Amino acid sequence: MTLRTAVVGAGSMGSAHARVLAGLADVELAVVCDIDERRSREVAERHSASAFTDYRRIDGVDAVCVAVPTVDHAGISRFFLEKGVSVLVEKPMARTSGEAASLVEAAQASGARLMVGHIERFNPAFMAIWDMGVCPLFIECDRISPFKFRSADVGVVFDLMIHDLDIILSLAQSRPERVEACGVPVIGEHEDICNARIVFENGCVANVTASRVSTKSMRKIRLFSRDSYITIDYAGRQAKIYRKSPKLTVDVAKALKSDAKSLADFAGMSFPDLLDIREVELGDHEPLAKELEAFCEAVRNGTDPPVSGRDGLEAVELAERVLESLRAHGERLGADLN
Repeated sequence: MTLRTAVVGAGSMGSAHARVLAGLADVELAVVCDIDERRSREVAERHSASAFTDYRRIDGVDAVCVAVPTVDHAGISRFFLEKGVSVLVEKPMARTSGEAASLVEAAQASGARLMVGHIERFNPAFMAIWDMGVCPLFIECDRISPFKFRSADVGVVFDLMIHDLDIILSLAQSRPERVEACGVPVIGEHEDICNARIVFENGCVANVTASRVSTKSMRKIRLFSRDSYITIDYAGRQAKIYRKSPKLTVDVAKALKSDAKSLADFAGMSFPDLLDIREVELGDHEPLAKELEAFCEAVRNGTDPPVSGRDGLEAVELAERVLESLRAHGERLGADLN
């Protein structure tokens, strides 16, 4: 069965969706739609698809990728879901949790598949760690980049931090109990730097920082569990796992030094030699291609996608709690944070 697909939004992200869909086996990119007729036509012609400027004219497709500004996510996605057409909507899923919940309800009512484009779930480094089934006690995320002006309609929480909020929720496997955040606007009216500390009901703690006021980019996550410390560099596609070596025991110390009584007697030894440090073997794939393959498979088989509408809703709900705490903190400082 060939899946007929459409892309709504032909900007940088939408163009990438079109490119990948056009190259997938048993998938036809039938339509590219953008309010800019020239841009729509250019992307469509590149992939032998039809070009539209009004998404309401799209018909006869099985699935749609929505890659438009956040303000339009809910309206366009709901239009297709209510017609029974499956949707992959880019992150953030919607402007508010109310809008996000309405999309979940629309998908449930029509039976269409709903997936959210949290692409870091498909980064080879994260996928390798996810397969290990790590149960973290602490998670720390840092995501900084120059302001790219593509998401000026939202602040850094919904622009960048939303990626890590989704990752944190997927790893913690628990409900957020307490959120404390602070942040400031630097360039525009919305917050451009934000830090949040999230405590979960199961005791896991997460510290997450996002900034779009930087001259460089960094996307890293660190986490530790009861038996390991793990670092992930999304951009570098690297992951390392640190565990205690069998050498790091008091018994070994005593064997090496007859008068040893504690770990302090390891002084003078090479500490890295006492650790088991392993670079995690990663897959070699484009995250967007893996994401769209998973979406198309879910549509074709009628199964739940790996990043569901419910997942997207929970990320938006947590982002709202971060913003609520950020604004409360700003009020205490006498700052105006929109």
